[in-house]
Amino acid sequence: MLQLSPLILANASAAESTGLGLMVILFSAATIATLFRRLRLQIIPGYIIAGAIVGYAAHRFQWSLGDLESIAQFATVLLLFTIGLQLELGELRRSMVSIVGVGVGSTLAVAAGSWGAGVLFGLAGPAALAVGLAMSISSTAILLRVLHERRELHQTHGRLCVGVSIAQDLLSILMLGALPAIAAWTVVDDGPAAGQQSVPQMLLSAGIGTLGVVVMLVLGRTALPWLLALVADIGSRGMAGRSGFGSRELVLVASAAIALGAAVVTKVLGFSAELGAFLAGLLLAFTPFRTQLAGQFEPLRDLLMAIFFTTVGLLLNVPDIAAMIVPILAGVAVLFVIKIVLIGLFAWGFGSSGPLSALAAIYLGNAGEFSLVLLAAAGRTSPVPILTSSVLSAAIAVVVLSLFLSPFAFAYAHQIAQRLQGIGPPGWTKSLREKIQQDAAKAVAAADSEHKPAIRHVVIAGFGPVGRHLAARLNLQQISYTVIELNPNTVKRQSQLGKSIIYGDVTTPEVLESAGMRHADAFVLTIPDDDASHRAIAIARQLSPNVFIACRTSYLSGAFRAYEAGADHAVVEEVVTADAMEKQIFEKIEERWRAPKPA
Repeated sequence: MLQLSPLILANASAAESTGLGLMVILFSAATIATLFRRLRLQIIPGYIIAGAIVGYAAHRFQWSLGDLESIAQFATVLLLFTIGLQLELGELRRSMVSIVGVGVGSTLAVAAGSWGAGVLFGLAGPAALAVGLAMSISSTAILLRVLHERRELHQTHGRLCVGVSIAQDLLSILMLGALPAIAAWTVVDDGPAAGQQSVPQMLLSAGIGTLGVVVMLVLGRTALPWLLALVADIGSRGMAGRSGFGSRELVLVASAAIALGAAVVTKVLGFSAELGAFLAGLLLAFTPFRTQLAGQFEPLRDLLMAIFFTTVGLLLNVPDIAAMIVPILAGVAVLFVIKIVLIGLFAWGFGSSGPLSALAAIYLGNAGEFSLVLLAAAGRTSPVPILTSSVLSAAIAVVVLSLFLSPFAFAYAHQIAQRLQGIGPPGWTKSLREKIQQDAAKAVAAADSEHKPAIRHVVIAGFGPVGRHLAARLNLQQISYTVIELNPNTVKRQSQLGKSIIYGDVTTPEVLESAGMRHADAFVLTIPDDDASHRAIAIARQLSPNVFIACRTSYLSGAFRAYEAGADHAVVEEVVTADAMEKQIFEKIEERWRAPKPA
């Protein structure tokens, strides 16, 4: 894997070196990730370990990996965009009091506690603050996996954990935006960093930057839906007769351009580029294009995660970690203690029982993916990095170890919670508990409505003449339906009329799921694109093995392919045409045969 000739790398151009370096880290990431999958371990630490191995080998044998930092920054920007696009804010709205109170309060308390611990470990104030902010964020990926595997996602503590995690993700974006200010505070060589602003200047710059971000959000909220609708319309008009083919590609490209443009704007305003990309994703999440974009960016997100976390591993200095193994282990222990104690106290203080508070605290006691994003960003701030190479390596090692040790803590979570069975919520939270119970009831009702299948439900792909006729017949029978359509104007008009219609490509699994495919009674494809229909049939059959699937196809050969893909019924247009013509011909022959012959 690592047997690259130093001579080749030395003689290669910068672009070639970067390409070879990217190839090496991707191959290494794939190899380690496969091993971790087989061992049923979290894949993110595997990526980081792969990067550490490649980085150590490159340093040891003096290999040039090219300009991977620019690629890592680009990957980070687009990764934050996809996270913003897929962020679910419904849980925050349903349980605002408890989740925001526990999430915001505990996160800030953990950040302050970790900051103090960092100072005690000998870190400078700015470095300790950056590390404290990073350690206050928990792992959303591990949390969701554990809750899903244990079927606790919709239990009281599960909803609390997910909501707190979402609140942490939002706070982490604000933390990213604050890193330039922390960098300006950084002391270098016992004096202020070069170009450091005075306090009034910093406050003025921050105020102007914040105002600029607010203006960007207001304009984006209004303009982005219109802009994407225009782009989608241009794409659909340009490829008329191809079921909107071209529309989704243009929307994808335009969305990526919006993400990069927002990153540039926030960078100019004095904040991080990651902040702009995340906000762009969050704005696009409120448009009709969200589901389609989330599905299109999903494979790209996996690739970006591999690139980003592997390049994070490149930042690890293996000799430094080996020399600081005792402080690193102590840091992991302190991290778990601080987070479990503070999150547990905040959950209890906001009306949760002892067992519920313990479960939430243990499930959220690790560091997370956003921790690594914050640390990597803190390692490349200007005019100087907030974190030195050794401190950055140690902090990343603490995060990775916390991710590795999390499953062992989860294994004892319920046992610990049972020991706290007699501890109820504090008396002063009676009114708050009543509000929380109301929120919980609303959350349960919303979850039930989201996951309960309709009595009768049909998913219709395409809203041309055939789709509209079918929808009208379903309305007469009082059968619910959801339409998937790629024409943005059709989606807009039918949405305004109150129809259940979403913008998206039927070959995207996320779009089919959003339309209710898993609980649908029937899936009807009315689109004139046979290839797209066959792909959609195969995906739908995987999502819902028992759903009845019917489609239209132009030719008899298309019907055979549809049946092979999993369709239950296929209407062949050439056969239907032949039948209609046959009927008309025989009727005319019958009329002439029965007509009286002239004398």
